Amino acid sequence: MPTRLKPSSDIFYHVFNRGVEKRSIFKDDRDRIRFINGLYYFNDTGQVTATMADTIFPILDRRDTLVEIHAYCLMRNHFHLLLRAVSEKEIGISEFMKKLGTGYTNYFNKRHERVGSLFQGTYKAVPIIDEAHLYFLPHYIHLNPLTDSSDKNRSLTSVTTYKWSSYNDYTNNPQFPGIVTTLFFSTLLGGAANIVRETEEFAQQKRESLLEQLSSVLGTEV
Repeated sequence: MPTRLKPSSDIFYHVFNRGVEKRSIFKDDRDRIRFINGLYYFNDTGQVTATMADTIFPILDRRDTLVEIHAYCLMRNHFHLLLRAVSEKEIGISEFMKKLGTGYTNYFNKRHERVGSLFQGTYKAVPIIDEAHLYFLPHYIHLNPLTDSSDKNRSLTSVTTYKWSSYNDYTNNPQFPGIVTTLFFSTLLGGAANIVRETEEFAQQKRESLLEQLSSVLGTEV
């Protein structure tokens, strides 16, 4: 039987949101890079400017982070994050997501000459309180590229060559170093070799079976 995790700052959250009316929130690589830069830049208790519309943020000399980012994946019209608050105050997640969402929306609207809401309401933050759920969640997030209908093969290659997730951070080939912390889940999942093996096993399943299994375990659907 799954064990209960410790409360407060020991709780991990599956955080996700999608574009309003399921519209694209990432139109090209410039948008994706801007969002990933925001994962770094807005993860700070300081008064960083959430309205900046620059594509590339400056590297901060010092940071007092709000959250630990353990995994992420960007898809065309939605994103997934695996977060844990740094301190006992879970407000860290809400503060981080407020900065991230506001900053990216302002950038996106300015660049693409649009107005109004970009996301479909407030982000969802699902607490992961069972160990079994916690074990599956990184796989669920990293396997999202398998849902891409343009990829006819939907094989492990879909995951390993996808730049816009943290999967390769866990296989010692990070695309964007400094965004995620991998120690906890690398240990939980048995290290890089075991992560690759389990990911390949999941990838060999049919897309529908994979999503049904993982969504059932996690109790979420995006």
